[in-house]
Amino acid sequence: MNYCVNFVNIITSYIMTVKNFIVLTLAFSALSVSARGRWTIAGVNYDVDTLYHATVGPGTTETELCISSEDGGKTNKLFYTETDLSNPYVEMRAAKAGNHMRMLETVPDIARRMTKPGERYFAGVNADFFNMGEPYNSIGMCVADGFLTNYNSDGADIDPYYIVFDGNGVPTFARHINNEWFGNLYFPTGDVSAFHLNTERYEDDMLIYTPQWQFYNPYEQKMYEVGHTGTNRYGVEVKVRPVGDNVMYGNDLKLEVVEDPVSGVGNMSIPSDGYVLSAHGTSRQYLSSLSKGDVVVASIGFQADGKATSAKEVLGGFPRLLNNYSIERTPSYPEHLSNPEPRTAVGCTVDRNRLVMLVVDGRNAGGSDGVTQSELAGIMRNLGCSDAMNFDGGGSSTMYIDGIEVKNIPSSSSLDVRPEGEPRTVVNALFAVATAPVDNEVTSIEIREKRVDLSAGDSYYPVVYGYNRYGVMVSADLRGCTFHVPAEVAAVDGSTVIAGDGKYSCLLTADYNGLSYSIPLNVNGGGQFVSGINDTVADHDDREEELYLVNGVKVNFAPEGTVTVVRRGTSVEKRINR
Repeated sequence: MNYCVNFVNIITSYIMTVKNFIVLTLAFSALSVSARGRWTIAGVNYDVDTLYHATVGPGTTETELCISSEDGGKTNKLFYTETDLSNPYVEMRAAKAGNHMRMLETVPDIARRMTKPGERYFAGVNADFFNMGEPYNSIGMCVADGFLTNYNSDGADIDPYYIVFDGNGVPTFARHINNEWFGNLYFPTGDVSAFHLNTERYEDDMLIYTPQWQFYNPYEQKMYEVGHTGTNRYGVEVKVRPVGDNVMYGNDLKLEVVEDPVSGVGNMSIPSDGYVLSAHGTSRQYLSSLSKGDVVVASIGFQADGKATSAKEVLGGFPRLLNNYSIERTPSYPEHLSNPEPRTAVGCTVDRNRLVMLVVDGRNAGGSDGVTQSELAGIMRNLGCSDAMNFDGGGSSTMYIDGIEVKNIPSSSSLDVRPEGEPRTVVNALFAVATAPVDNEVTSIEIREKRVDLSAGDSYYPVVYGYNRYGVMVSADLRGCTFHVPAEVAAVDGSTVIAGDGKYSCLLTADYNGLSYSIPLNVNGGGQFVSGINDTVADHDDREEELYLVNGVKVNFAPEGTVTVVRRGTSVEKRINR
């Protein structure tokens, strides 16, 4: 057998059986093998070191890497989540700042506001580019939970790409979205009228305004109050409420008239649980004929690159990074894409079953240099993505994990008044959302660190994560755990591990209500750190044998009459010493 040796996960106690040691070590070796070893990015070789790896939600892990060029010229810190989209308890969702078109909000604040029982926004990154002054438009349209919450910026200097999640949550990348805010209204009289959605009303227009709309008058450069249409008095408006499934895109939405139409007034208030139909000029006749109780049907056709799709989540970005593993070359793009900067990206595997959200720190935040567009594409390909797209970067780059908060160090610039390290307010975000039933019973645990190196006399406080049966993290610092380590290696004082004077590699185990989790623990005995059970080792079959007793302690020889675990390079086997 020839495997990469990774961290040991589930063991019943620190007195392990050889079967558990071998089987579980090999079973978990695949978890981070793609994020280890050596990468080649834009012709430069990088050493890759895993700093952190943990489960953060249903079917979702978060990993932190440090990649360093062999010549020592470049170092970058990467933070990425990987989500198994086949998991029944997780969905990918777009979310709009403030749930209104003209607002900005930090990624953590969006997550906290959107979270409710049965819908936990547990991991997310910032998404589209946007103008940082009013009216806060994104470069591309945004559809969140089936509702248009932003449309394309007029006069943007870049033409957006899109990531589109269909009604089944399957992601695709598109170059063109057509009929972004356009559809048809079907009236009880049999009449049909085209309509626009959440935009300014012009001559002879028919509009639907949702609670996400906020009117900005470009001539007055004035933002109007949230919850009103902002229209003038030369039209007809009527309040409606959805009947049944309340999803605007990919659905024929039934709208019941709740009040008789009003003419000659304008700027009608938009109900929080409904919409306003608004018409001007030749379109007035359709709304004037309505009465309370009538039902109108709204249907929006939606196509991505010419193909019909039942899209519920759409986010813009620029540029496309990967297309079927090929790095996309963008001949004309903003200059900053060729500069090393903080970056945010999204990508998926070729089978569309796994989605990666990535943030790279830059501007020397946390010692990270930042990357160019082509380097970002190379990183996404090394993470196993076949297709990927760039989101907004720079000071906007933010990786959020529920219970742990912001994982990267957002950079500040002359555009900000915020201090370094605090997240910037952004226009929208992409989240992994746990849709599992509410359940606070802990059924599995993980120690936050996956390997600990201690000098003699050092103290270490293990932080334990607790998860429910659906994989939702219910505690980021689980109390009531007991910890076990061989007495000759370290002492345990409550929740503190104190390294002894010896030189050992062993396993530290956390126990909680019958649950267990172990990590490698190395104590250097005052000298160089011993090489223990690393999370990954190179595949060198000529390496000397390393011997471990069944309690996880590394030894120099195998005592007669014992069973030992033998590792040579990346090969692991058991040996009975007769």
